[in-house]
Amino acid sequence: MSPAPFRSWRADGAGIVAHRGGIPLDDRGFRYGQHLFESIAVRCGSVLLAREHLESLKAAAARQGIPCSRALSKSLGSFLESVSLADGMLRIYLTAGSGAPAAPVLRPGCYLTWEATRFPSDADIAKGYRLITLKQFPAGDGWGEKSGNYGAHLDALANARAKGADEGVVLDERGRVISCAMANLLVWLPSRTGSVLCTPSSSLGARSGTLLGWVRRRMNVEERALTPADLRRAVALAVTNSRLGVMPVASFDGKQLPDRFPSLALALDYLRLHGLLGTA
Repeated sequence: MSPAPFRSWRADGAGIVAHRGGIPLDDRGFRYGQHLFESIAVRCGSVLLAREHLESLKAAAARQGIPCSRALSKSLGSFLESVSLADGMLRIYLTAGSGAPAAPVLRPGCYLTWEATRFPSDADIAKGYRLITLKQFPAGDGWGEKSGNYGAHLDALANARAKGADEGVVLDERGRVISCAMANLLVWLPSRTGSVLCTPSSSLGARSGTLLGWVRRRMNVEERALTPADLRRAVALAVTNSRLGVMPVASFDGKQLPDRFPSLALALDYLRLHGLLGTA
Protein backbone atom coordinates (compact mmCIF):
# COMPACT_ATOMS: atom_id res chain seq x y z
CA MET A 1 0.00 0.00 0.00
CA SER A 2 1.37 3.42 -0.93
CA PRO A 3 1.85 5.97 1.89
CA ALA A 4 -0.78 8.62 2.53
CA PRO A 5 -0.05 11.75 0.48
CA PHE A 6 -0.40 14.11 3.46
CA ARG A 7 -0.06 13.91 7.25
CA SER A 8 -0.21 16.52 9.99
CA TRP A 9 0.67 17.02 13.66
CA ARG A 10 0.52 19.77 16.28
CA ALA A 11 2.43 20.64 19.42
CA ASP A 12 0.71 20.43 22.78
CA GLY A 13 1.82 19.97 26.38
CA ALA A 14 2.48 16.27 25.75
CA GLY A 15 4.79 16.86 22.81
CA ILE A 16 3.98 16.46 19.11
CA VAL A 17 0.68 14.66 18.51
CA ALA A 18 -1.36 13.69 15.45
CA HIS A 19 -3.62 16.47 14.16
CA ARG A 20 -6.62 16.04 11.88
CA GLY A 21 -7.91 19.60 11.86
CA GLY A 22 -6.63 22.80 10.36
CA ILE A 23 -5.15 25.92 11.89
CA PRO A 24 -7.88 27.63 13.99
CA LEU A 25 -9.50 30.54 12.17
CA ASP A 26 -8.68 32.92 15.04
CA ASP A 27 -4.94 32.10 14.80
CA ARG A 28 -3.02 35.11 13.51
CA GLY A 29 -0.93 32.72 11.46
CA PHE A 30 -4.05 32.18 9.35
CA ARG A 31 -5.72 35.58 9.71
CA TYR A 32 -2.70 37.77 8.97
CA GLY A 33 -0.06 35.38 7.68
CA GLN A 34 1.83 35.88 10.96
CA HIS A 35 3.73 32.63 10.95
CA LEU A 36 7.16 31.20 10.17
CA PHE A 37 7.91 27.91 8.50
CA GLU A 38 10.79 25.59 7.82
CA SER A 39 10.86 22.98 5.01
CA ILE A 40 12.82 19.78 5.64
CA ALA A 41 13.55 16.98 3.19
CA VAL A 42 12.86 13.40 4.27
CA ARG A 43 14.73 10.93 2.10
CA CYS A 44 15.42 7.22 2.49
CA GLY A 45 14.04 7.31 6.03
CA SER A 46 16.21 10.22 7.19
CA VAL A 47 15.13 13.73 8.15
CA LEU A 48 17.96 15.69 6.53
CA LEU A 49 19.76 18.45 8.46
CA ALA A 50 17.10 18.41 11.19
CA ARG A 51 19.17 20.20 13.83
CA GLU A 52 20.17 22.95 11.41
CA HIS A 53 16.55 23.52 10.36
CA LEU A 54 15.46 23.85 13.99
CA GLU A 55 18.22 26.39 14.60
CA SER A 56 17.03 28.38 11.59
CA LEU A 57 13.46 28.32 12.87
CA LYS A 58 14.51 29.51 16.33
CA ALA A 59 16.61 32.32 14.84
CA ALA A 60 13.71 33.49 12.67
CA ALA A 61 11.35 33.32 15.66
CA ALA A 62 13.68 35.54 17.68
CA ARG A 63 13.79 38.08 14.84
CA GLN A 64 10.00 38.11 14.51
CA GLY A 65 9.11 38.14 18.20
CA ILE A 66 7.41 34.73 18.22
CA PRO A 67 8.42 32.70 21.28
CA CYS A 68 9.97 29.30 20.62
CA SER A 69 10.37 27.81 24.07
CA ARG A 70 13.00 25.32 25.13
CA ALA A 71 10.23 22.76 25.73
CA LEU A 72 8.90 23.21 22.20
CA SER A 73 12.39 22.98 20.71
CA LYS A 74 12.99 19.77 22.66
CA SER A 75 9.66 18.29 21.53
CA LEU A 76 10.40 19.13 17.90
CA GLY A 77 13.89 17.70 18.16
CA SER A 78 12.63 14.44 19.66
CA PHE A 79 9.94 14.19 17.00
CA LEU A 80 12.38 14.69 14.13
CA GLU A 81 14.73 12.08 15.60
CA SER A 82 12.05 9.40 16.02
CA VAL A 83 9.48 9.91 13.25
CA SER A 84 9.35 7.35 10.43
CA LEU A 85 8.25 8.80 7.11
CA ALA A 86 8.47 8.04 3.41
CA ASP A 87 10.22 10.41 1.02
CA GLY A 88 8.64 13.85 1.11
CA MET A 89 8.81 17.34 2.57
CA LEU A 90 8.21 17.85 6.29
CA ARG A 91 7.23 21.41 7.20
CA ILE A 92 7.10 23.08 10.60
CA TYR A 93 4.80 26.10 11.04
CA LEU A 94 5.22 28.36 14.06
CA THR A 95 2.25 30.73 14.33
CA ALA A 96 1.42 33.80 16.41
CA GLY A 97 -1.66 32.08 17.89
CA SER A 98 -4.85 33.94 18.72
CA GLY A 99 -4.80 37.62 19.63
CA ALA A 100 -5.47 41.12 18.43
CA PRO A 101 -3.48 42.70 15.59
CA ALA A 102 0.01 43.77 16.74
CA ALA A 103 -0.57 42.34 20.22
CA PRO A 104 2.36 40.50 21.82
CA VAL A 105 2.62 36.82 20.96
CA LEU A 106 1.98 34.92 24.19
CA ARG A 107 0.69 31.50 23.09
CA PRO A 108 2.17 30.58 19.72
CA GLY A 109 0.85 27.61 17.80
CA CYS A 110 3.01 24.95 16.17
CA TYR A 111 1.87 22.61 13.41
CA LEU A 112 3.73 20.14 11.24
CA THR A 113 2.85 18.61 7.88
CA TRP A 114 4.36 15.98 5.64
CA GLU A 115 3.55 15.51 1.98
CA ALA A 116 4.88 13.17 -0.66
CA THR A 117 7.32 15.02 -2.92
CA ARG A 118 9.21 14.31 -6.11
CA PHE A 119 12.91 14.98 -5.59
CA PRO A 120 15.35 15.60 -8.46
CA SER A 121 16.48 12.40 -10.15
CA ASP A 122 20.06 11.68 -11.19
CA ALA A 123 18.97 12.59 -14.73
CA ASP A 124 17.53 15.93 -13.53
CA ILE A 125 20.82 16.80 -11.83
CA ALA A 126 22.83 15.81 -14.88
CA LYS A 127 20.57 17.96 -17.07
CA GLY A 128 20.78 20.98 -14.74
CA TYR A 129 18.57 24.04 -14.36
CA ARG A 130 17.77 26.85 -16.76
CA LEU A 131 18.26 30.12 -14.88
CA ILE A 132 17.26 33.62 -16.01
CA THR A 133 17.46 37.15 -14.66
CA LEU A 134 14.12 38.53 -13.51
CA LYS A 135 13.29 42.18 -14.07
CA GLN A 136 11.00 42.52 -11.06
CA PHE A 137 12.09 43.64 -7.59
CA PRO A 138 10.96 41.99 -4.34
CA ALA A 139 8.04 43.79 -2.75
CA GLY A 140 8.48 45.18 0.76
CA ASP A 141 10.76 44.14 3.59
CA GLY A 142 11.42 40.61 4.71
CA TRP A 143 12.54 39.03 1.45
CA GLY A 144 14.11 35.68 2.30
CA GLU A 145 12.31 35.17 5.61
CA LYS A 146 10.23 31.99 5.52
CA SER A 147 6.98 33.53 6.69
CA GLY A 148 3.33 33.78 5.70
CA ASN A 149 4.29 36.77 3.55
CA TYR A 150 5.80 34.62 0.78
CA GLY A 151 3.84 35.94 -2.17
CA ALA A 152 6.79 37.77 -3.76
CA HIS A 153 8.79 34.53 -3.89
CA LEU A 154 5.92 32.67 -5.55
CA ASP A 155 5.40 35.48 -8.08
CA ALA A 156 9.10 35.45 -8.96
CA LEU A 157 9.13 31.69 -9.50
CA ALA A 158 5.97 31.84 -11.62
CA ASN A 159 7.54 34.63 -13.69
CA ALA A 160 10.66 32.54 -14.34
CA ARG A 161 8.65 29.47 -15.33
CA ALA A 162 6.40 31.50 -17.63
CA LYS A 163 9.58 32.41 -19.52
CA GLY A 164 10.62 28.78 -19.88
CA ALA A 165 13.19 28.74 -17.05
CA ASP A 166 13.36 26.58 -13.94
CA GLU A 167 14.37 29.40 -11.58
CA GLY A 168 14.97 33.15 -11.65
CA VAL A 169 17.58 35.49 -10.21
CA VAL A 170 16.01 38.30 -8.19
CA LEU A 171 17.67 41.74 -8.17
CA ASP A 172 17.32 44.75 -5.89
CA GLU A 173 16.54 48.24 -7.17
CA ARG A 174 20.24 48.87 -7.89
CA GLY A 175 20.56 45.75 -10.02
CA ARG A 176 22.44 43.69 -7.42
CA VAL A 177 21.72 39.98 -7.04
CA ILE A 178 19.72 39.05 -3.93
CA SER A 179 19.00 35.36 -4.47
CA CYS A 180 16.91 33.07 -6.62
CA ALA A 181 13.13 33.08 -6.26
CA MET A 182 13.00 30.00 -4.03
CA ALA A 183 16.65 29.14 -3.51
CA ASN A 184 20.09 30.39 -2.61
CA LEU A 185 22.65 30.90 -5.35
CA LEU A 186 26.23 29.65 -5.64
CA VAL A 187 28.60 31.30 -8.11
CA TRP A 188 32.02 30.06 -9.21
CA LEU A 189 33.90 33.11 -10.53
CA PRO A 190 37.15 32.79 -12.51
CA SER A 191 40.34 33.74 -10.69
CA ARG A 192 44.07 33.49 -11.27
CA THR A 193 44.19 30.25 -9.32
CA GLY A 194 41.14 28.66 -10.97
CA SER A 195 37.82 29.77 -9.50
CA VAL A 196 36.46 31.21 -6.27
CA LEU A 197 33.09 30.18 -4.83
CA CYS A 198 30.76 33.07 -3.96
CA THR A 199 27.21 33.75 -2.87
CA PRO A 200 25.30 37.06 -2.95
CA SER A 201 25.85 39.34 0.04
CA SER A 202 23.43 38.54 2.87
CA SER A 203 23.17 42.28 3.56
CA LEU A 204 20.93 42.54 0.48
CA GLY A 205 18.26 40.31 2.04
CA ALA A 206 18.97 36.73 1.04
CA ARG A 207 18.29 34.23 3.78
CA SER A 208 21.20 31.96 4.61
CA GLY A 209 19.39 28.71 3.93
CA THR A 210 20.18 25.40 5.59
CA LEU A 211 21.63 23.93 2.40
CA LEU A 212 23.82 26.98 1.91
CA GLY A 213 24.97 26.50 5.49
CA TRP A 214 25.89 22.90 4.66
CA VAL A 215 28.00 24.12 1.75
CA ARG A 216 29.69 26.74 3.95
CA ARG A 217 30.73 24.05 6.43
CA ARG A 218 32.43 22.09 3.67
CA MET A 219 33.92 24.82 1.50
CA ASN A 220 35.07 28.40 1.66
CA VAL A 221 32.22 30.56 0.34
CA GLU A 222 32.74 34.30 -0.05
CA GLU A 223 29.88 36.79 0.17
CA ARG A 224 30.05 39.37 -2.61
CA ALA A 225 27.87 42.11 -4.08
CA LEU A 226 27.13 40.41 -7.39
CA THR A 227 25.43 41.64 -10.55
CA PRO A 228 24.04 39.78 -13.57
CA ALA A 229 27.28 40.69 -15.38
CA ASP A 230 29.19 38.69 -12.75
CA LEU A 231 26.89 35.72 -13.29
CA ARG A 232 27.40 35.90 -17.06
CA ARG A 233 31.18 35.50 -16.60
CA ALA A 234 30.82 32.73 -14.01
CA VAL A 235 32.51 29.41 -14.61
CA ALA A 236 29.63 27.54 -12.96
CA LEU A 237 26.41 28.22 -11.03
CA ALA A 238 24.19 26.19 -8.72
CA VAL A 239 20.98 26.77 -6.78
CA THR A 240 20.32 25.24 -3.36
CA ASN A 241 17.29 24.56 -1.22
CA SER A 242 16.00 21.68 0.88
CA ARG A 243 14.06 19.97 -1.91
CA LEU A 244 16.68 20.40 -4.62
CA GLY A 245 19.78 19.85 -2.52
CA VAL A 246 22.46 21.26 -4.81
CA MET A 247 21.14 21.72 -8.35
CA PRO A 248 23.73 22.56 -11.04
CA VAL A 249 22.80 25.31 -13.50
CA ALA A 250 23.14 24.37 -17.16
CA SER A 251 22.37 27.78 -18.67
CA PHE A 252 22.01 31.39 -17.54
CA ASP A 253 19.98 33.86 -19.61
CA GLY A 254 20.09 31.41 -22.52
CA LYS A 255 23.87 30.90 -22.47
CA GLN A 256 25.41 27.55 -21.56
CA LEU A 257 27.78 27.58 -18.57
CA PRO A 258 31.39 26.87 -19.59
CA ASP A 259 32.22 24.30 -16.90
CA ARG A 260 29.60 22.08 -15.23
CA PHE A 261 32.15 20.12 -13.18
CA PRO A 262 32.28 22.27 -9.96
CA SER A 263 28.52 22.41 -9.47
CA LEU A 264 27.95 18.79 -10.49
CA ALA A 265 30.72 17.58 -8.17
CA LEU A 266 29.15 19.45 -5.25
CA ALA A 267 25.69 18.08 -6.08
CA LEU A 268 27.01 14.51 -6.10
CA ASP A 269 28.97 15.15 -2.90
CA TYR A 270 25.73 16.19 -1.16
CA LEU A 271 23.95 13.04 -2.35
CA ARG A 272 26.85 10.78 -1.48
CA LEU A 273 27.26 12.08 2.06
CA HIS A 274 23.54 11.60 2.75
CA GLY A 275 23.43 8.10 1.25
CA LEU A 276 21.28 9.25 -1.67
CA LEU A 277 23.54 8.68 -4.67
CA GLY A 278 21.83 6.45 -7.18
CA THR A 279 18.54 6.28 -5.26
CA ALA A 280 16.52 8.30 -7.77
